[in-house]
Amino acid sequence: MKLIRAIIRPESTQRVIEALEENGIYAMTRMNVTGRGKEMGITQGTVRYSEMPKEMLMIVLPDDAVSKAVIVIEIAARTGTTKFATGNVGDGKIFVTDVDESYVLRTGEKQ
Repeated sequence: MKLIRAIIRPESTQRVIEALEENGIYAMTRMNVTGRGKEMGITQGTVRYSEMPKEMLMIVLPDDAVSKAVIVIEIAARTGTTKFATGNVGDGKIFVTDVDESYVLRTGEKQ
């Protein structure tokens, strides 16, 4: 199993969730987060915003489903007018890590 953590723009979240659902991926956790990437925030006039609001989607999937999910997230979260758009700084990042174990709280079943 793998854990996908997708940090994306808040305005892209619903589009990403709908795209995942269209591809049979329904289970996820959604969180509001703040942070910054290489751009170190943005400056509007004389005001500097060092941390930007983002959303994080956490999705646990079997290993063989990860590459499809990553592609779906990349296309849906990327800014631009077409699915081939190059996107913009701040569109987000996807992290994929191993999940060694998981348990169902209700039953204690190891998955």
